[in-house]
This record gives sequence, structure tokens and C-alpha cells, in this order.
Amino acid sequence: MSGVFRRFLTATAVSDTANGVFAVAATMTAATTAHSAAAVAAVTVAATLPWLIAAVPAGVLVDRLDPVRAVTLANLGRAAAMLGLAALIWADVALTVTVPVLVFVVSCFQTVVDTAAEVVTANAVDDARRTRANGLLAVSTRLFYQFLGPALAGVLVDVDQVLPGLLSGLACLAAALVAAQLPRTAARVDTAEASTGFWDGARIVFSRPILATIVAVGGLTTIANSIFFTVLVVYAITPGPLALSASQYGFLVGAIGVGAAVGALTTHRVERWVGRSTTLTLTRVGWALVFAGPLFAEGVLLTAVMTVGSALGGMWSVESMSVRQLTVSRGDLGRVSGASRMLTYGMTPVGAAIGGTVALAVDATTLFAVSTVLTLLTVIPIRVYLSDRAIEAATRPPEPGLEKEPVSGNEKEPVSGDEGENDR
Repeated sequence: MSGVFRRFLTATAVSDTANGVFAVAATMTAATTAHSAAAVAAVTVAATLPWLIAAVPAGVLVDRLDPVRAVTLANLGRAAAMLGLAALIWADVALTVTVPVLVFVVSCFQTVVDTAAEVVTANAVDDARRTRANGLLAVSTRLFYQFLGPALAGVLVDVDQVLPGLLSGLACLAAALVAAQLPRTAARVDTAEASTGFWDGARIVFSRPILATIVAVGGLTTIANSIFFTVLVVYAITPGPLALSASQYGFLVGAIGVGAAVGALTTHRVERWVGRSTTLTLTRVGWALVFAGPLFAEGVLLTAVMTVGSALGGMWSVESMSVRQLTVSRGDLGRVSGASRMLTYGMTPVGAAIGGTVALAVDATTLFAVSTVLTLLTVIPIRVYLSDRAIEAATRPPEPGLEKEPVSGNEKEPVSGDEGENDR
């Protein structure tokens, strides 16, 4: 692993931990302050809505700025908002209103951080190693944002509700300082030749079958995922049919995160063994297995099924990101990434609303089945439009003048079969 990528990965891990602590602690603060499900829902919407409305502007910003600078400035913005919330909690100032507002601000900055991270990695790592690098970034999200962050949040809230915002803000400040020391890795693109329209990212996505298919499959699966988890919590926790305690449910969800992390870390090997198209297909089978799990399993078996399914499903974010990086020019990658995230991650509140509404009329098992079938149906467009041959044909030629660093950190070292070879 190169020194540059190692430092960037360190900054990402610190940033992801801060985000995990802040997000969970904010939800807890809303719950304990207002004692209202509506207050908790407001925080959830505030945390996910930016992916629907801010992801495209984030992509434009990343393309206009150096991506390393964008990461640095966005982390500084998150630090200010997190420290601001800590101060408001300490002063006990209108928390019912200020918590959702500041969560929304932090999430808007997060869209910039995540989009810029994709561009930084594409610029710094050669094509043969990029899937592995993307996998390491995905592992950071799974382990630090979805596992370590929430665990720390619970401990910190028990000590003092001010601590999560304070420590999260300081962690984001540290991540910004680390990122600021990285060399600039932006592609040398003539801005006169690069597209600059606000909706250019979406236009590029919908004009290319490969990108449009990735967005459509990702968006539909996000809706299925949101439907599933909206009803799972009620179905799983006592007095629901699975009769789990809160801690048992937390372990179940944590197992899904760990499985997805393992899948992300091994994506480059699976891709080398079976090809990109088959890897993408396996991800849909994996998430369908997760969604169908409660229909035929419980207890330890259910945990095992969901862990295996999420390990397969966790390869999607890595593989789809690699395909974008291989097929989109550096001058457009930020906007394409922003538009793609808007049309996929932005479907989270849509799926949650569908699940919450439809659950009033049908039982949870019906919604589990719907999520499973919807996910399996996405295999069809993958097999039609995302064949290895189609991805190969759409791969852009190398861009001259763009310096890249292999993940190994040794530019002269040949790529071994174990480290990940260029399978395009």
C-alpha cells in the first residue's frame, strides 16, 4: 500500500468513526430529549435526505475543486457542525430543532467527502489495483462507521451527551489535517473541455447503458433494503415473532455489517476468479438471501444466513465504484458519482416511507418477500447490460499526464496474482 493511499485511508477511517459516533448519538439525543418517535424520524430524514438533494451539487464541487481539497474543506465543515451541536447540547438550546438541522448539515458535507474519496482513489491508484483500494475504503465504512462508531456512541452518551459531538468534531478536524497533507491528485483536465452543467452527471449516467444499469439496480436494491429494515426491527424485537432482545437485534445487524466488510475486502479476489459481471450478479443473490432470511430461519441460523448474504452483497459498492472509475473520465467522475449516489442512496427515505406505509396493510413477511423478489429481478439487467465484454468495451483509455500510485507502494513491483491483476 502506498504512503499516500495509506494516509488517505487513515483519514477516512477517522472520519468514518466520527460520523458513526455522531449519527447514532444524535438519534439518542433526539429520543431522550423529545421522547417522541417523530423526533427520531426527523433525525433519520435529516441524515438521509442530503443524498437526494445534495449529492449532485457535491459532485459538481468535487470536479471544480481539487478532490483532496474538497475532502479537507468538507471535514472542516463537519467538525464545525459537530462541535456546534456539542455546544448546543451543553447549553440545552432548542435541541428538538437544532439536532435535525445540524445532522442535515453534517450529512451534506458527508456527500462531498464520499464523492471526493472516490475521485481521490481513482486518481491515486492504478487500474489493476483499484478494486482492492475501493474494497479497503468500503471496509473503513463498514467497520468504523457501522460498527466502531455506534459502539463508541453508546458509551460516550452514557458518560455525557456532550462528549459524542465534541470527540466527533475533533476527529473530523484530525481527518482534515491528515487530508490537507496529501499531494494533490486531481486529473489534469482542461476545464474548457470538461462539461460544467449542473445536471451533466445525470446526463452522462442516463446516456450510457452501463452507468444507467448500475444506478437502476442500486436504486431498486436500496428501496428493497429500506423496506426490509423498516419492518425488520418491529418483526425481530420482542414482542415481535423473532422475540429478540434489543442487544440480540443489535448483534444481528452488526453481523450484517461485518459480513459486508468481509465481502468488500475480498471483492478483488472474487472479481479475478469469476469476472466483474458474475461478481455483480452474486451481490444481488447475497442481498436477496439477507431479505429472505427471516422467512425460513431464526436464531443462530438467521445470523449465519444474513452474514453470508451480506458478505456477497457487500461486494456491490466496491465493484460498481470500480466500473464507474474505469468507464468515466476524471473530469466528469465527480459529477457522475454525485448523480449516481443521489439516485441510489437517495432512495433510502423513499423505501422507508413505502415500508412504513405498506406495513399498515400487510404483514412483515409479505414485505420481506417483496424485497427479495425485487432484488432478484435486478439480476436480469445485470446479465443483459453488465457483461464483462460490455464493461471492457466501455473502459476509457488511460489519461495522459495523470500520476497514479499502486496500492502496494512500489511502482516497479510486478502485479502478482495474489495482489490483484488487471482482469479487464
